[in-house]
Amino acid sequence: MKKGVLLFLLSFVWLLSACQSSPSEKVADDVKSIHLMRNDFTDVRPKSEDLWMWQEYEKKSGVKVQWEEVKEFGEKKNLILSGKLPDAFYQTGWSNDEIVKYGQQGLFIPLEDLIAEHAPNLQKILDENPIVKKTLTAPDGHMYSLPYMSLDPMSGGRTVRLYINQNWLDELSLDVPRTIEELKEVLAAFVASGEGREGYYMPSGWLAGGLEKVLMASYGLGTGGRQAMGNMLFVDEAGQLQLTINHERMREVWMYLRELYAEGLVAKQSFAGVDDDKWRADAAQDKVGLFQWVDPDFIGPFGPETYTPINVIEGPYGDKTLYTEPPVSGTSAFIITKDAADPGLLLEWVDYFYSPEGQIFAYLGEEGVTYEVDEDGHMVYIDEILNYQNGPQLGAFQWVDNVYGGYFPYAELDQEIRDRAFGKEPAVYDDVKEEYMPEYMLPTFMATEAEAAELSTIVTDISTHVEQSRVKFITGEWNFEKDWTNYVQQLDRIGAQRLLEIRRQQFERFNQD
Repeated sequence: MKKGVLLFLLSFVWLLSACQSSPSEKVADDVKSIHLMRNDFTDVRPKSEDLWMWQEYEKKSGVKVQWEEVKEFGEKKNLILSGKLPDAFYQTGWSNDEIVKYGQQGLFIPLEDLIAEHAPNLQKILDENPIVKKTLTAPDGHMYSLPYMSLDPMSGGRTVRLYINQNWLDELSLDVPRTIEELKEVLAAFVASGEGREGYYMPSGWLAGGLEKVLMASYGLGTGGRQAMGNMLFVDEAGQLQLTINHERMREVWMYLRELYAEGLVAKQSFAGVDDDKWRADAAQDKVGLFQWVDPDFIGPFGPETYTPINVIEGPYGDKTLYTEPPVSGTSAFIITKDAADPGLLLEWVDYFYSPEGQIFAYLGEEGVTYEVDEDGHMVYIDEILNYQNGPQLGAFQWVDNVYGGYFPYAELDQEIRDRAFGKEPAVYDDVKEEYMPEYMLPTFMATEAEAAELSTIVTDISTHVEQSRVKFITGEWNFEKDWTNYVQQLDRIGAQRLLEIRRQQFERFNQD
C-alpha cells in the first residue's frame, strides 16, 4: 500500500474513533476506570499505558486509566469538542481564553467545590498560596482547571538567565559583568579577541525572548515578572499597570540593542535564519560568548563547564530584577469535562501528585527501581537512566512522566532535588536574592469571553507590528529620532490603548480579595 493512502486511512480511522463514546479498551465492572486524553509522546517514550509510572500508580490508586493519546492535539481541538468527551484532559495545553470559554459553555465543569471535597493536597496549596487560587479563578468565580506550578519563588529553574563564556573571561582577565555598561565592554573584548568569536548569539527569533527581556528587567520594565513582560506589561512606581511596548524605557532598551548590533556585539545571525542545530554546532566550536536560557545544558554538554550564569544585570536607573515567573506556569494541566462519570474520583486520582510523596513519585519514581539514595541522602536516578543514549532526561521519560513534554498536574520539586536526580551538583547563584524579585508576580490574566474575543485580533496585530519594528530599529533600517513616534502612533491605531484598558480591568479583578 502506498504511504499516502495508508496515512489517509489512518487519519480516517482516528476521526471515526474520536467520535466514539469511549476508547476501545474495556475493564472489568468491579474496577474503577477513568478515560484521560493527552498529547502523544510515543515518538520518544512508551505509550502511557506501558509506562512504568502509570502501571505502578494503577496499583497504588486502584484506578485504571484508559489513555487516549492524540498526535497534534492542538489542531484537533474543535473535532474533539464536537463529540463525546473524555473524562478529563491531561496536559493538553488549553489557553486561558479557551478554559473560560468552554467552562462558561458547560464543556468544562467548575472544580472549586469538588477540590474542597476530594483534593485535600491541592486545597492545602490553594489555602496557603492565595495567588495560585486567584490565577486559576475565571471572571465568573469558577475554577475550571488544575495547575502546573512551582511554589518556591527563589527556585533557580524559574529564572531565565544569561550565560557568559567563562573561559574567554579568564583568558582576557575580565570579571563577570554586573551592569549593562560592563556587559557591552566585555562583549566588545570577546569579539575583538579572536576570529569567528561572537558576542550574544542565539538562534533566530531568540533575541526578543532572550537578551531583550533580561535587559527590560534591567531598565525597570520587569516589575510584573516574566509572564507580564511576555504579555507586554509592567507595573509602574505608582502601582499602575502599563504597556512596555510604547514606553520610553522600551525605546532605551532597543537603542542599547542597536548599539550592540551596530558594533557587531550581537551576532548578525540573530536575524538570519539560524536554527538550533547550527547554533549548537557553532557553540561546540567555541564561537558563542553569551546566550540566555534556564540551564547551561541547553547549549550542549560543555555548557556547565564553559559558561557562568548572570541572573541580574543592573540598568542605568539602578534596577536589578530577576527575569522570573509566578508560581503557576500552566493553568490547563488537568481539566474535567461535562461527560465525566465521576468527577470526584478524577480529583482524588490527580490530587496525589500535589502531595510531597506524589511529587517524588511523578518525577523520580520509586527507590530501588528508578532511583537510589546515595551516601549523602540524595535521590539519584539509576545508571540506566543517567546513561541513556539520548540523554538522561529522555532516559527518565522511559519510566516516569513528569520530566518532559510540558505542564503536568503537579507541584514541581525544588530545583536542588531535580539537579541531584541527574547527578548534578546544584548550582549556587550569588545574584538570586529576594531583594531582586519582581515587586509583582503577575500571571496571564483570565479574560471574560467578551474580552477574549476583542483581544484576539488586537494582540495579534500588535505583536506583529512590534516584532517587525524591533528588527527595523535594531538593524538600523529605522531611526529612533525619526521613526519612534510613527511606531507608537501605529500601535495606537491598532488598539494599544484599548489593550491597556482591558488589561487594567483584568489587573483590578485579579487584585480583588
